[in-house]
Amino acid sequence: MLLRLAEAASLSSHRSGTPLLFGGQRCDAITISVEGSVIAGVSSPGGRRLIFKFDDAAYAYGLSPLVDGLPPPHDVVADGPVTVIRIPYVAIRAELTRLPALWESIAVEVNRRGHGLNRQVQQFVFDAPLVRAAALLLGMLAKSGKDGDHGPADIGLRLSQERLAELLGTSRQWATALVRELSNAGIVEWRYGGATVLDIQALRSLASSGIEALGQRSEHVSARWRVDPTAKQAAGAMSAGPGGGVKRRAK
Repeated sequence: MLLRLAEAASLSSHRSGTPLLFGGQRCDAITISVEGSVIAGVSSPGGRRLIFKFDDAAYAYGLSPLVDGLPPPHDVVADGPVTVIRIPYVAIRAELTRLPALWESIAVEVNRRGHGLNRQVQQFVFDAPLVRAAALLLGMLAKSGKDGDHGPADIGLRLSQERLAELLGTSRQWATALVRELSNAGIVEWRYGGATVLDIQALRSLASSGIEALGQRSEHVSARWRVDPTAKQAAGAMSAGPGGGVKRRAK
């Protein structure tokens, strides 16, 4: 089976910004990202974008249209140079005809993704943006294996404030305010499109708290989520060491 799918598949490389999957348009193949980062999201007529998935992990896109025959609801775009494998639906369906039991694994995966999207929607509706930002950063640390009990830790992905807004479903202005809140609290340091978590425990507490932190002043947040002085010293040492890391602004 794998040999037949490999023979039917095609391998291609793409530049940053190349659309790999078009939301609302017919899809005829599974697209698997094998190298590089891609983003999956939707855009409004006014140009605002909401990102559902953003990382560099290998992932198969276009699974739902294989099951229901409907166009995909979101776009998938290369976020830098990427390499993808495409396997035509006709080849996959041929294998499913030979071995119908494989449909169960596909149904389980589609259901799992549906539950994940439902959780994300619940976060958008019920959690304050500051809490969602903390959960997002923790998820990025977990994917890079840096979600231990102490900081500092680089999230490992370039994360501009514009990208943060797209991931949180907020405006660029709100994202800027959230960055300021987390920075003033001493929990996260943001420099030149990169984020370094100074206190992972405080970030974890904030992510799981569910508090209505939307309108809090930064000094109130800072008092509640104060970073350990040793973490600040470690962050300073990291930025001063070879390779630089994220530079701290002189006061």
